[in-house]
Amino acid sequence: MTIKAWQGPSTIDGKSIMAVISCEKTKSRNIKTGDMVQVAFFSTLEKPVTAAHKTGNDESVCGSCPLRPKVWTKEVSDEPCYVGLHWKGRQWSTALALSADMKAARDVLGNKPVRFGEYGNMSSIPREVSEQLLQAAEKWTLYEHEWRKESNQWLRHYAMASVHSIEEAEEAWAMGWRTFRVTKDGEHPEDNEIECPYVQRGTQCASCLLCNGKKKGKDKRKSITVPAH
Repeated sequence: MTIKAWQGPSTIDGKSIMAVISCEKTKSRNIKTGDMVQVAFFSTLEKPVTAAHKTGNDESVCGSCPLRPKVWTKEVSDEPCYVGLHWKGRQWSTALALSADMKAARDVLGNKPVRFGEYGNMSSIPREVSEQLLQAAEKWTLYEHEWRKESNQWLRHYAMASVHSIEEAEEAWAMGWRTFRVTKDGEHPEDNEIECPYVQRGTQCASCLLCNGKKKGKDKRKSITVPAH
């Protein structure tokens, strides 16, 4: 089943986007994440694979992410974005035809852990919409590429800053974020980082849930690194 939670203008470039929920009843087949509700953000202008590989309209939801196929270079990471967008066409078409139903979306987010941002940035939708979704979830993971923006600082309590170098990580730490850093061959975690537990021992995201931001107060949990994937 697919639920469209919201549709409207992107906070990044003003173009039409939508927030889409899946796997709320069926079991996710993602081996790394385990069984989680999936929440993605798509441009409504064309199918995700077209937006990412041809027109660049994925910017509406992905913003400044350097792993976007149209802008990715080997200097940033060994591989571009790993999301298999060719599998997303049917989900996109189904969601596009639906009316937005925030109540239905909120009703399913508390049933099992939620993978916010399966594709796209949470910050691409308005804060008042994001808060409705986040407050409905009891357990979640979330990553944010637009972590430098002043308007997105509130998200550091819910999301990991996605970074691609130790310099970016240090910048994000100074701003109060925990980070999720993609490492290149030969790079290792810093003292305040640990490698993703899935890489270390096969612990799935659904049971790990370390990637859920920096809690208010004394949150001493380390940041996370992962090899390019």
